[in-house]
Amino acid sequence: MKHSLIILTLILGTLMTIASCKKSEEVRVEELQANVPEQSALAGAMKRAGIMMRRLARAVENNNWVEMDMWTQELKEGIGFSCVELYMIENNDVSDEFTVLSNKFNSAINKLILCSKEQDTDNANLEFDNLIKSCDACHESFNKEMKGSLDLTDSGGG
Repeated sequence: MKHSLIILTLILGTLMTIASCKKSEEVRVEELQANVPEQSALAGAMKRAGIMMRRLARAVENNNWVEMDMWTQELKEGIGFSCVELYMIENNDVSDEFTVLSNKFNSAINKLILCSKEQDTDNANLEFDNLIKSCDACHESFNKEMKGSLDLTDSGGG
C-alpha cells in the first residue's frame, strides 16, 4: 500500500510538472501575441509564423520528430493558410508571382511533413533548407512591395 501511494504521488507530480510546462508555453505565446503592436492582421500572423519557424529550426536541428511534425503542421496552417489568406484580403490584386511562391512554400512544407513522419534526417535537412528558400523568396517580394513599412522582428525569446 505504501509503495502504491509513493508511485501515485510520483505520477501526479510528473503530470503536474508536464501540465505546468505546457501552461507556461501557452502563456508565453499569448504574451507575444498581446505584445504585437497595432499592425495589420497579416503582420501579426507573420510574427507568429516567425516564432514557429525558429521552433521548427530547433526541432530539425535536434531530429525531434514529434516537434518537427507539430511545428510543420502549425506553419502549414499559420503561413500556408492564414498569412496567404490575409495577404489576399489586404491586397486586392494578387500577382502570379505570389501564387507561385505560395505553391513553392506548400510543396516544401508538405515534403518536410513527410520527412518527419518517415524520420528521414538527410531529406529533412534538405527540405528544411528548401522551406527557408521559399520563405526568403516570398519575403523579398513582400518587402519590395511594402518598402519596409512593417517591423517583423521578434523581440521575444523562442
